[in-house]
Amino acid sequence: MPQAWRPSERAPGPRARIALLGPFRLTDAAGRDRTPRSAHQQALLAVVALASDAGVARARLMDLFWGDKTPQLAAQSLRTALHGLRRGLDTLGAPLLEIDAHRVRLVPGAATVDLLDLAAGDGGLPAHLRADPPDVLEGVNIPAEPFEEWLREQRQHWYDRIEALRDAPAPAVTAVRPAAPPAFVEDRPIVGLLEPVIHSRSYQALFLGEALVDRIAFGLRDYVGARTYDYRDLTTGPDHEAVTRSSPSLYLRLRLYEADGALSIRILVLRHSAQELLWSVQGGPYRLDSASIDSAEILVLLGEAIERVAMTLARDAGSDPDGPLTPFHVLTAMFQINHASLSDLRRGLQSSRALTQDPVYAALQAYLNTFRVGEHWTAQDAPLAEETRALVAQVEDSQTGGIALALAGHATGYILHDHDHANALLDRAIRTAPHSAVCWDHMALHHIYNGRYADARRASQNALRIGEHSPIRFTLDLTRCMIATLEGDFGTASALGRRILTRRPNYGAALRYTSVSLAHLGDTVGAKDCIQRIRRMDPDFSVAWVNEDRMAVRDGQAKAILTEGLIMAGAK
Repeated sequence: MPQAWRPSERAPGPRARIALLGPFRLTDAAGRDRTPRSAHQQALLAVVALASDAGVARARLMDLFWGDKTPQLAAQSLRTALHGLRRGLDTLGAPLLEIDAHRVRLVPGAATVDLLDLAAGDGGLPAHLRADPPDVLEGVNIPAEPFEEWLREQRQHWYDRIEALRDAPAPAVTAVRPAAPPAFVEDRPIVGLLEPVIHSRSYQALFLGEALVDRIAFGLRDYVGARTYDYRDLTTGPDHEAVTRSSPSLYLRLRLYEADGALSIRILVLRHSAQELLWSVQGGPYRLDSASIDSAEILVLLGEAIERVAMTLARDAGSDPDGPLTPFHVLTAMFQINHASLSDLRRGLQSSRALTQDPVYAALQAYLNTFRVGEHWTAQDAPLAEETRALVAQVEDSQTGGIALALAGHATGYILHDHDHANALLDRAIRTAPHSAVCWDHMALHHIYNGRYADARRASQNALRIGEHSPIRFTLDLTRCMIATLEGDFGTASALGRRILTRRPNYGAALRYTSVSLAHLGDTVGAKDCIQRIRRMDPDFSVAWVNEDRMAVRDGQAKAILTEGLIMAGAK
């Protein structure tokens, strides 16, 4: 079973000393100064050093130093900082930092840290600190409020500790160092991120290539719960032990070529120690002066790569009945539209939530509640609304991915009818994961419910382009069907609806909108057949669904279209 974290062999003896009292200083075993020149690198190394063997989560470092940036840009900035720091520490002769996809720490035993030695010492306070002890990280000034707050707390903590030692120097002070976190051995797939091959001298092309790999890794964590092992963070040269230890399920390599001011991109997915090519996707040429991580054409390429990797991992994965579900599995299972399976899925989500405490499961459970109403599974009532509200609050109060935010936003609009709150969540989702068809599709649904059909069409078109290879692409077609129905384009709506129903005959939302569009076209036989199929699932279904907001639309003209169509179809 792959493991995300495995301690390194302890270093044979300290090869460096890190001084944090006063100005930051790093010296090697011979006393030579090896202090990084960059204040950012000094601050980063100080945070990691004070965490001792436990290390610091990459997400925490991103928040401390780049909390004002998007998750993707923060991840890129952290990678750049770590790369520069490791390169600067090469003069120590052996690695000082241990980095994996989740955490950064000092190699155990590789360095001594003056503050930790002070806390662990049994000889009281050293004489040179008695008269006028200096501040922690004196002179370090990083314009990031979370780091400044951390630094203020550290300075106060160590000032209090030194004052206590000045008053009572004799007693030994036992170090209280945080325990190392338990090894995470969950059987989730690992994707190895290989060094991109970039045939360009342009800094913009270099940044774009690295950002594309980061965005794919972020999308896979969000969508399939995949862990990533970033080989770009390894020191120069092959690291066979690290490769063996991480045991990736797949490897991903990006190739970027520049010619005559245009870029071509190819994303390769490999297996078996990066030797066997499974498939690749490619795009371009893109104009170098306008290519960006958020440009429409590149988002389409990213969407295809993420969907295909997700499907490859899903095919290869073994079934673990006791393990947590993934968003990809849950979404594809929901859209099988089978009531018995949905009941099992609800139990699986509750188990996954209890097992992992990951807010994505609260979002998925809230989203499943929209199915319970929309797919004629249960009535909408106060307990369902209260459960949904509590689940959405868990998502909103967490640092989670775009898909979780989009699903929570949809539940907020559809179940709770709080459309302003839904808009805020969906806006966060798009900004967090603009590469996700799921996010764009649910933004389109939000615009539909609020009568903004031009905005809905634009968001739906983005979803369709990005989600071209999604196994649930027919759900994106349903959004188009809904827009066409409410804009009066009943021919397009009925054609789309019928096509969807050939794949999912019991899809309640498709049956409702297809019945309305067929009725307006005069095909009452086809429309009434749709209503009869709904009533086999929900005998009480009627036009009251529109008036009770169970179809969620707010626009008066849209409500009239739905009401008239359902009445003509026999849903009185």
